[in-house]
Amino acid sequence: MLKVENIHVAYGQSEALHGISFHGNRNETVAIMGRNGMGKTTLFKALMGILPLKSGTVEVAEKDVSRDESFQRVAKGIAYVPQGRMIFPTLTVEENIQTGLENAKVQKIPDEIYALFPVLW
Repeated sequence: MLKVENIHVAYGQSEALHGISFHGNRNETVAIMGRNGMGKTTLFKALMGILPLKSGTVEVAEKDVSRDESFQRVAKGIAYVPQGRMIFPTLTVEENIQTGLENAKVQKIPDEIYALFPVLW
């Protein structure tokens, strides 16, 4: 499902990721762990296309997405949720979800969201 092969990412001349490779299959959980400054955020930004790859490939469902824009990667199933809650604390869960749908073509909260948060029913 997700295959990362020998990716290298740099900030200018300073290489931050040196040949990272891993894969995750459908219904499998892969944990990326490390101390502060070890490159976890850089890795996720590279997977999302926020940072360009110097070399290497990222594949989703056996299709290379290494050169895709971030929005194209999202459409293919890659998402990045940065650290922090990134919510409006005074709103309910349902109101936060509705706020996230403001620019969507569909204004109704999809049933699969209610399946994730059954308390909203």
